[in-house]
Amino acid sequence: MRKILFLLAVGLGLTACAGGQTHLVFQGAASDAPEAQIRFVQYGSVNSWHAETDRLLYIQGRNRAWYQVVLFAPCDGLEFANGIRLIPSDGAGTFDKFGYVGLRGNRCKVESVKEVAPPLRSMAPASRAM
Repeated sequence: MRKILFLLAVGLGLTACAGGQTHLVFQGAASDAPEAQIRFVQYGSVNSWHAETDRLLYIQGRNRAWYQVVLFAPCDGLEFANGIRLIPSDGAGTFDKFGYVGLRGNRCKVESVKEVAPPLRSMAPASRAM
């Protein structure tokens, strides 16, 4: 019993030292992966999003699938944004490589949207490399 309590205390101590913050670690899409679409973005079909850099964004759809969104050019402040707007490419609300990401009144053009594997959770600090 003492051994279990000791291991539990050590585990809690390590968590406290790490700040208790988990980071998402994404595996990028393969270069030959097909383009994807997120449908009905105007009706709240997005669960979550995570910006890696000012050109790389990950979006989780309502179907729990994750998508990698690469932008044509840097979108200033994307990695520090509290909120974004997905601007669909058509009236049906399809977000794909013809759409835009809205941020503070600016529109950032999408280069590609590809489905990726769900992220892993890590206690290590996130890297900002693309």
